Amino acid sequence: MSKKLLASALAATAVFASACGGDDPATASGDVTVALPFASCLSWYPLYVAEDKGYFDEEGINASFEATDGSGGAVQATLTGKAELAAAAPNAYLSATSTGAGLQAFYALYQKSTFAVITPTGSGITDVAGLKGKTVGISAPGGGDVIYQEWLASRAGLTKDADYKQLAVGDGSSAATALKKGTVDAYAASFFDEEVIKGGDLDLTALHVADEPQLVDNFLVATNKWAAANGETVDKFGRALARGTEWGLANPDGVIEICGKHAPEETEDPAFAKVIYDRVSDLLTLPASAGGEYGHIDTEGFTAFAGQLADLKLIESADGAQAVTNDHVEAWNSSGK
Repeated sequence: MSKKLLASALAATAVFASACGGDDPATASGDVTVALPFASCLSWYPLYVAEDKGYFDEEGINASFEATDGSGGAVQATLTGKAELAAAAPNAYLSATSTGAGLQAFYALYQKSTFAVITPTGSGITDVAGLKGKTVGISAPGGGDVIYQEWLASRAGLTKDADYKQLAVGDGSSAATALKKGTVDAYAASFFDEEVIKGGDLDLTALHVADEPQLVDNFLVATNKWAAANGETVDKFGRALARGTEWGLANPDGVIEICGKHAPEETEDPAFAKVIYDRVSDLLTLPASAGGEYGHIDTEGFTAFAGQLADLKLIESADGAQAVTNDHVEAWNSSGK
């Protein structure tokens, strides 16, 4: 399953990379291309639901979705004019703004982290502090899993190299093997890899710290120039996306049916498709801080989080946090009439 998803992501990335970009910030005829970090209908099902149910059409939006090479690639697509919007992880956005990119972020897609630090149940490690003196597996250096893991460890007072070691072991089945053999004591996993590892008959425990904040882990990113020229389009797009999220959360079978049309390889195993749907739906579920409003971002919490990443030298600057806004939330959650 993971290999098929990777293959489709690479193919989509190749097609997207050959597309022509433009410099005009105005969106013609409601055309909006969304750059995604990877190809997956289930992972981004609110977009596909909004398209399938006609919510984008009702708003006069002609939406298309294109896979890129990770969140950094998605953000870059907005800067080169190949996409109007990017679905991106906070670290990719903050890294870009640290270099002076004129970007802003809005509309929280995932309301909590897509990553977890996991350990085999029975390992004797019960919380993040228990990683002291241990080896933590990562997929590869520099990824979002690494940033999340180092940030989480810092909240338990642990520092890489001084208190624990990191070891790149790949993802999916490779990570499962490393955990089973004891090559690593824990692993920083995406939700997808966590489920793949569980499918290999390895019982897992997710490690946490006390008072662990629940923060946005994926939002929409646009250039300041495009967003300023297309405020009404942002309203309409977000409203359709909110409707797609709400419908999808209430209709699991419907989402899997829709994704069966767009990405049949993702639904070949109905049981696994339902597992991924459930994990994504958990990420989409609104926290109390959102006040029942789709797209809402806890900007105060995000600013604090960005500052912590900067202090840890995981990003160059937290300045981009000032351009993360809730300016369109009311419009996204209105009828639009």
